[in-house]
Amino acid sequence: MGQLVLYMVKYENDQKAAMLDDATTRDRAAIHRNAIADFGGRPIAQYGSYGEYDMIYIYEMPDDVALAANLHLTDSFGLAKYSKAIPLLSSDDLVESMKRAAEVETSYSPARA
Repeated sequence: MGQLVLYMVKYENDQKAAMLDDATTRDRAAIHRNAIADFGGRPIAQYGSYGEYDMIYIYEMPDDVALAANLHLTDSFGLAKYSKAIPLLSSDDLVESMKRAAEVETSYSPARA
């Protein structure tokens, strides 16, 4: 399994206006599926939203470098006002990460106990 990601995007208002004017650019999920595939990724789910974010994507990329390249490319077009990419873990991997955190010997401590 590669890198799973939750990607949320809020479009610039002028870009939304362009989507309203040009029907060929409205289906952002279809366009983004192609961009994901171009980097060897696999779309899992895409949802439209309203409010803070306009689109929500969940997809898998082969590795972190492919994910970063995909995000660099999509960001470079200036379509988004802002976006957020969140790496996702399976439930089993989350439990394993907690186990490792509990077992590791470290001198790391909070600033205030």
